Amino acid sequence: MWALNGTFLGISIFAVGAAVFVLLFQWSRGPLLSRSSGTFDIRIIPLVTIYNAWFWAAFAACMVIGWALARSWPGRFSPAFWVVLAVIDLVPAGMLGLFLLLMSKLKEVAGQVTGKP
Repeated sequence: MWALNGTFLGISIFAVGAAVFVLLFQWSRGPLLSRSSGTFDIRIIPLVTIYNAWFWAAFAACMVIGWALARSWPGRFSPAFWVVLAVIDLVPAGMLGLFLLLMSKLKEVAGQVTGKP
């Protein structure tokens, strides 16, 4: 059971960290509110995540940290802890869902512009 708990804990740490990293990376390029359009460049997300070797190293490190925490914890985790962790994970999950929705709409629009389905 500790392996399952550690996996969930590691993925949670990683998901929240990745979401914060993407937002901070975009924000470090210049304050969003000072730009005239206030846009978020969608091309940044794959560049700082799946195409970045440090992203995968951080994933491996978070998994090891999650397993180590779950294995070395002296007692049981409280059920309230898991509920709070699941609620916190809704933010990165929502960001991922929004990203996938935007990408599907962009592909649809690009297909209409170029005439390819």
